[in-house]
Amino acid sequence: MRVLRRGKGSVVDPLEIPWYHDFAPLGRPTPQAEGNFRANQQAKQDILFDYIRRAIEMSSVGGVPPRGAELFCADGFYSHFALQAGAAHMTGFDLGDPQSAGDPTHLLQARAIGDVLGHTGRAEFIRRDVVEVSGSYDFTICAGGLYHVSDPALLLRRTADYTRRALVVQTAYSLANSAPDYFEAPAPGWTWGSRFSIGYLWRMIEHAGYRIVDSTCNELTGNSRPEDRGSAYALCVRGDD
Repeated sequence: MRVLRRGKGSVVDPLEIPWYHDFAPLGRPTPQAEGNFRANQQAKQDILFDYIRRAIEMSSVGGVPPRGAELFCADGFYSHFALQAGAAHMTGFDLGDPQSAGDPTHLLQARAIGDVLGHTGRAEFIRRDVVEVSGSYDFTICAGGLYHVSDPALLLRRTADYTRRALVVQTAYSLANSAPDYFEAPAPGWTWGSRFSIGYLWRMIEHAGYRIVDSTCNELTGNSRPEDRGSAYALCVRGDD
């Protein structure tokens, strides 16, 4: 078991520190942080599970399980779900920046829970700016962080450089401004990030070279401001597929 050292002689079990996600759906309950985390996980989880399963199916060629990447992975919840759903290997990326609801501890937790779930050797979690990701992956998960960057259109275009087949997107969007051309950076009330309308999001995805094969929306009930409450989901394939 990996441990986290805090101060001289202090050792903390990362499984006992509050988590971004509760891993109970994956077979190992974890103590979840207080605030909006539980409500927002409940809003997103089932839709993302469905889209990730389908992305894995679409990305499997000749019966060979696909390899995937997860951006803004935090504690690796959706990477570990993807492994349970049939992915061969997952690589998670996160900067571990509190501004992105992150923490370096999350990456340690992602690695530790992999040992518990039997995913040792099938996943790696890397502290890296998601804009700097490279390589080659059959599918990519971009959930929970697109609105945390100032240029989400650029990030989506970058994913097309290394995503061979399918992309799963989830992001907050503004319910306060529905104009199809609405985009604002930094996000209203923040000094960083961005906010956009649902129509602007769909255009960004298509302009990045993807075709949206399924999409839906709901509300992040843990968030009070309308600027933060919309939640959009898209299952996409490369535009030439």
